[in-house]
Amino acid sequence: MAKVNTIGVDLAKNVIQSSVVSPSGKELQNKELTRIKFAEFLVKQKPSLVAFEACATAHYWSRYAQNNGHQTKIIPAKAVAPFRQGHKTDKNDALAVAEAANRPNIKQAPLKTIEQQGLQSIQRSRQLLVQDRTSISNHIRGLLMEFGVVIPQGWAALETHIPRVLEDAENGVPHMYRPTLHRMFERYHQLKDDIAFLNEQIKQLIKQNDACRRLMDLEGVGPISAILLFATLGTGEAFLNGREFSAYVGLTPKQYSSGGKTNLIGISKHVANRRLRAVLIQGARAYVHRGLKDPQTPKQKWLWALIERAGYGKAAVALANKNVRTAWALLTKGTAYNRAQAYEALAA
Repeated sequence: MAKVNTIGVDLAKNVIQSSVVSPSGKELQNKELTRIKFAEFLVKQKPSLVAFEACATAHYWSRYAQNNGHQTKIIPAKAVAPFRQGHKTDKNDALAVAEAANRPNIKQAPLKTIEQQGLQSIQRSRQLLVQDRTSISNHIRGLLMEFGVVIPQGWAALETHIPRVLEDAENGVPHMYRPTLHRMFERYHQLKDDIAFLNEQIKQLIKQNDACRRLMDLEGVGPISAILLFATLGTGEAFLNGREFSAYVGLTPKQYSSGGKTNLIGISKHVANRRLRAVLIQGARAYVHRGLKDPQTPKQKWLWALIERAGYGKAAVALANKNVRTAWALLTKGTAYNRAQAYEALAA
């Protein structure tokens, strides 16, 4: 790797800045290219190390570069920033990416396959529809409250009360607003049908994916959690061990230590893969509250003791942490999950 050029790439929607650095560290060129010209540029270059800042289209271009004989790295923006010299410009950003790529201890973002990105795209589309459904529900409830019509919480209450509101001509809702209310209610039902379609699609995709099926054997891991874990992990080879993946997700405590004194200050709320972490903790909470009734396995007994000692919230985070580490082991080793031996394997 030390004997090839390094190409630092600053990606954007329409223009791409590329900085070519020689093995000795001398910048050979720094040009702005269109998408088409950049594709041609990668084809013409001799095998190099092509480094991208982690952002939109980085996985696509990284796969494209690999298909043309290059080595690739995707580097988080936080790791690139310290190497930027001068003002923040595309040229300086591209050079900073090249500089960061040659540092020995820089953490890389794992490269996703097309299958991983496809599953992730389905999940994100579902997430958007769920948010839209919630938004429309709150919108309808809020406007009707202005006319003295209060609808109880829950989807079932909304679906029951809206037809009654539309049929009642003397409930104080203006006649001019009723056609709009009807359309908004129809939009709510369309979103509901679309979410149901995506839920069924996710179930079918999980049946076809052996890795996702094995991940769903974990306590508190459902279809959405399994897809997000697989979309993030893939084969798991991008992470050295389960703890490194757990830190990437954001389930290990932050450390602020000095002078030989270790100070752990809890998990961060503002970094790491927050969407995956939230889904994992939510699933773990559901298992801790409703699924753990009669502890039998060593892991269940450990979790029950933790609940009694630290409470449900911390126990849920601890379970999510163990699930992430176990998921890494399952995907890297290609094994199935054994609940009876899970705790002993993690403690080893």
